[in-house]
Amino acid sequence: MARTTAGGCAQLVALLVVLVVIGNIAAAFGSPMFALLSIAVGAPLFAFKAGKVHREHHERLARARALVMEALDVVFDPALPERDRTRILDALGRGRSPAAHRFVLAAKLPTESRAYVTRARAACETVTGSRVNGMGLLDPLANELVLPQQIWEIARLVRTQAELEAEQRQARRGVVTQELEAVLGPQQEALQRSIGSVAERVRAMEGYARKVEEADAALRARDALRNNDKYLALLAQTDDADGLAALRLQAASAADVLAASVKEAVEAGRTLSLE
Repeated sequence: MARTTAGGCAQLVALLVVLVVIGNIAAAFGSPMFALLSIAVGAPLFAFKAGKVHREHHERLARARALVMEALDVVFDPALPERDRTRILDALGRGRSPAAHRFVLAAKLPTESRAYVTRARAACETVTGSRVNGMGLLDPLANELVLPQQIWEIARLVRTQAELEAEQRQARRGVVTQELEAVLGPQQEALQRSIGSVAERVRAMEGYARKVEEADAALRARDALRNNDKYLALLAQTDDADGLAALRLQAASAADVLAASVKEAVEAGRTLSLE
């Protein structure tokens, strides 16, 4: 990447030198008009080339950052400014290890720990990609602030849990005495309680996503009712009075079902904890 950027800069310098030389030659031969014309033509060309090199440089940076993001599966603290995110990605791309308190490398987590992050993300994507969310029927606070914070907290917690589990395994190598077990036992219990808490958080997010899916299903049911006239006409032709009554009753209750489903989804989103 550095060589390509340096090559672009070298081309700009060479172009600038050529323009200066042409202007000097023209001035030396007593043709200031030609010198001015050379500068007038060359300056936009130089500016165009400089802009192109600048754009290409930023496009290469963006592609490199995207590759780092995908390869390491980086989870950022949602409060982290964008400029700090790019600095971290650039450092990781160069093989450096920036301070890890504002990001988590999910790709380096144990399989079971990473699964919690994957499930939390899937629940979030279900909610944000839902039709009811697109229609503005859900709580924007839960979706825009709480869900990203939940994913970050889950990623941060499972990383700490994985580190403590590794410490526990190391401590239990060799003979485990009663004295050692007296120390490690309560630590292991605390660790398991924390893991259980994370699992509960993920289940809460998945429960919210399920309620949102049910609200979307209620929307589809309401849409399907728009075809009721066709079915009413069909039942009328077959002289089915009971069927006509049932279909009309279904149409009357569809709005109530939708409202209840959306209300349940909103309430599920509001119960998500930020702890």
